[in-house]
Amino acid sequence: MLLKAQHLMVLLNRLGDHVTVYAPMLDCRLFTLDLSQRMAQIRDIIRAREYDDVRNAVRDHIASADDLARAISSEIPDYGRLRDGFRQAGVIAPENLGEIRALLSQAQKSNPAHGGDIYYFAFDNNALRNRLYSQFLRQQSPRDPRYNFVLAKQVRNEINCREGKILGGFLNALKIVLPNLNAVAVFQNQNRLTDRLRLLALSEWNQLLTSKNCEVIETGSEKPNAPPDSDLIIIATYEWFAAKPGRKVVLFSSDNEFVVQSSGRTNLMGQRVCYPVELLDSYHSRWEDVSRLLYQLAVLYGRLDLQLSATDVIRLYGVWQDKGAEDWEYEHVRVTMDTGSSPTLKFKHEMIACDIDILNEAIQA
Repeated sequence: MLLKAQHLMVLLNRLGDHVTVYAPMLDCRLFTLDLSQRMAQIRDIIRAREYDDVRNAVRDHIASADDLARAISSEIPDYGRLRDGFRQAGVIAPENLGEIRALLSQAQKSNPAHGGDIYYFAFDNNALRNRLYSQFLRQQSPRDPRYNFVLAKQVRNEINCREGKILGGFLNALKIVLPNLNAVAVFQNQNRLTDRLRLLALSEWNQLLTSKNCEVIETGSEKPNAPPDSDLIIIATYEWFAAKPGRKVVLFSSDNEFVVQSSGRTNLMGQRVCYPVELLDSYHSRWEDVSRLLYQLAVLYGRLDLQLSATDVIRLYGVWQDKGAEDWEYEHVRVTMDTGSSPTLKFKHEMIACDIDILNEAIQA
C-alpha cells in the first residue's frame, strides 16, 4: 500500500490511541505517540546519550567487520539528524518565530503604490531542508497572504551534489551490519543517506516553484555542486537581485556565519532562523506535523516500525527497493502489515484502504 506523505493522517486515524515508534536500523525505540486527543502527544523521546550509546554500538559492530563495512558508518544517522526531523516536520518551531512573523507582517504592509518596497523571501540550503516555506510561508487558503519568493540557482547546484546509490558490495556490507533491517528490501539501488536528505530539500525547492510566485535567478558565477565559496555565490546572487530599486530581499538561514556574511548589503536582509539545540522529553503537536515527522524519519532510517501491541506491527517504508522518481516526487511511503496472522491488522488494512478510496474520490470530485 502506497500513501502520500500529506495523506498519512489516514493511517494515523486508524492506528489506535497509543503507538511506539521503532527504528529497526538501530533496533531501538525513538518515541511513543499518544493519539487519544485532538492534539497528538509525542513523548518518551529517546535522549541524546541513549541514542549515542545505541548508535556507537552499531558503529562498533561495523568497525569489527571488513573495510567496506567500516565505510558505511556514515549511513547510520546521528542524533542531530533525528532532531532535524522534528524541526522539518514542524513539531519544533523556530525560537524566534515572533521575529519572523513580524517580518512577514512588515512585508504585507509595504505598499509599492505608496513608495514601499516589494518584499521577496529567499532561502539558503538549510532553510529549504528545514521546510520554512511549507511550514510558515506557503499560502494555505485564498485568504492567506501571498508572498514573493526568489531562489538562487547555486542553491539548486548544492542539492544536486550526489554520492551515489547503494549497490553490490556496499549493499552486502549493510546486510552484515544491520541484520534487523532486511537491507536488500529497503536500500537496494536506492540513494545513500546524504542523497536522500538532498532529495527532501529538492522536494521543498519544487514546492516553492509550484507556488507560481517564485523566481529562480542566476548570474553566471554559479559552480557545480557545493564548492568552498558556494555561500558567497548564493549571497552575491541575492544581492544582485536586490539591487534593483524598489526591491527588498529577506534571506533566511540557520547558519549564523552565512547571515553575518549577508549583512551590510543594499536591500538584502539576512534573517537567522534559530532552533532549540536539544529535544525535549515530549511535545504536543498537530496531527499533520506528526504525519510529516513519520515521513521524514522513514526516509532517514529507511523503515519505521509502528508497534500497536505486543504482536501487531505496521511497517512504514520511506525507502524501498523499487522506489522510483515518481514516488519521490509524490512523497510516497510504503505501508505493510501482516494481515494474514492478525485479525486486527486485517481490519485496519481494510479500513485504511477504504479511507484512501474515499479520499481519492473527494480529490477528483
